[in-house]
Amino acid sequence: MVIKDKKKIMLVIFIAALLLRIIFIIGIGVVVKNPLLKEDFEYGVIARSLIKTGRYSAPILEVSGRGEPKKETHNYRPTGNQLPFYPLVLAMVYSISSNQLSFWVVTFLQAIISALTCIVIYLIGLKLFNRKAAMIAGIISVIYPLFLIHTARIVPETFFTFWLSLTALHLLLLKDVPSLKHQLISGILLGITLLNSNVIVPVIPFIGIWLFWLAGTWKEKVKRVLLVMATAFLIVSPWVIRNYIVFKEFPLMKTTSGINLCLGNNPRATGTFFLPTGEPMEDLILTEAWYKGHALSETKQDKILYDEAMVYVKENPQHYARLILKRFYYFTWFPPDNLLSKEGRLYKKLFKIPYGFILMSSAIGITLFLKRNSRDTFLLCAIILSVVALYSIFIVGHVRYRMPIEPYMIIFSAYTINAIFEKTSAHYFKRGQE
Repeated sequence: MVIKDKKKIMLVIFIAALLLRIIFIIGIGVVVKNPLLKEDFEYGVIARSLIKTGRYSAPILEVSGRGEPKKETHNYRPTGNQLPFYPLVLAMVYSISSNQLSFWVVTFLQAIISALTCIVIYLIGLKLFNRKAAMIAGIISVIYPLFLIHTARIVPETFFTFWLSLTALHLLLLKDVPSLKHQLISGILLGITLLNSNVIVPVIPFIGIWLFWLAGTWKEKVKRVLLVMATAFLIVSPWVIRNYIVFKEFPLMKTTSGINLCLGNNPRATGTFFLPTGEPMEDLILTEAWYKGHALSETKQDKILYDEAMVYVKENPQHYARLILKRFYYFTWFPPDNLLSKEGRLYKKLFKIPYGFILMSSAIGITLFLKRNSRDTFLLCAIILSVVALYSIFIVGHVRYRMPIEPYMIIFSAYTINAIFEKTSAHYFKRGQE
């Protein structure tokens, strides 16, 4: 009976989430005429290159210096500025249809993935807490504005959020049933997640600690950690090997660490992509040498900015420390309006109240659950804080970058809401007995 009820709840969550997302996608596609909505950014550039050239590459940008508009040439160079999962998904869709239909196919696919993420959030809540808290988490995820909006955008966060949450769920399943099957599945999912985004690289040591924390002999613990990590590495190894063959070195999954570090740490750095005047940071910060570096490989071009940023950080440690604190605040809350794009300011207005509630209630939930289950609180908090720390070190970008950690904030928020309901119900029941 319990299993049947669980399946019914999962089905209801999925259908409700999917319908809401499809209605939103159709509505926003018809009402909003902003071409940015259908922009596929660098992900689409790589996808079209895959179709056109058969290689994971991007057109070389022809520029001679700062201030000159970037012009795409017909020459391509190998790229590693985006992880392969999302561009490959786009390439598969675009190879079938290159017209407006492709936009609808991608967004409807993202609606399905987002609806499945709601089920995963429910299952994590059920695994950690109880049925009521899990249902609250599921309901919040169904209607959460950030999840809705980004199903209608050609950006990778919907997929990344799904794979990361599925990895977290299977790690929790592994805790109760530490079988070879669950260890392999957890490693495979972790590897797929890494092929979506490298921002979870700092989480990996903490996952290893958590796996070692589980019950078992020392030998079993070591074997468990090694098997999960080795499986994950096996999944990402084709990408790592490809990058070494192409670039003759091992970039940290992507070739963008230098540009992000430089944009976030320079004399005029604000912590975001924008200057206080509203101008894009890159228009004034990127050096002549970097622009001329378009003739080089991506790794060599990126190293120019990485070296510049490291020199600045070493010479200005106090400013760097202030920037870290500023970025921590901006990432966990919102930057001021003058450091946001027009789109970012709109999102801030839309998300401020729902996100503010989730932020406060999740902090309470973490505190409450820490006393009950410190080990699993450690795992979810490690995911949250590692991602926050990474953006605090580099640069705070779009609000969507926070999306992959919000499922865990929603889960802890649901725990707080359920605790309040239970306490209130117990209070009124006690009064009724008097």
